[in-house]
Amino acid sequence: MNKFVVIFLFTKDYKKVLMVKRNKPPYKNCWNGIGGKIEENETEIQATIRECYEETEIKLDNPKLFITYIYPETNQMNKGTNLSVLYDFIDEVQVKSNYEGIYEWKDINFALDFNNKELAGLANISQFIKEIFDIEGIKKFYE
Repeated sequence: MNKFVVIFLFTKDYKKVLMVKRNKPPYKNCWNGIGGKIEENETEIQATIRECYEETEIKLDNPKLFITYIYPETNQMNKGTNLSVLYDFIDEVQVKSNYEGIYEWKDINFALDFNNKELAGLANISQFIKEIFDIEGIKKFYE
């Protein structure tokens, strides 16, 4: 089974999210959160801290686990994959582009748009962020 993490880093005022426009598949040329593969004997938190630092040089102390999503066997692109979604709130810092792609702090509305074809996945990024904001009490999307 393949295990991956993706982390969404938000500014402390909740107005922006750090995203990467990927240089490689899957989702080449689409905007996504930061992440990568969980290594053997590594927890989701450890993998998130490592991946975030490797890709952005941002040191995280305590990212929060939101959900671990297990793709169904019928999903041909991602079957056999566990995706742990984590998040944190940080100061906005400059991140250099690298082998992973171009990093930008995107306006939160860009990431919340279910119809945004520039986002990786099938609107799951928008859904994840809405639910994170809901449980954190930032903005209520659901009653």
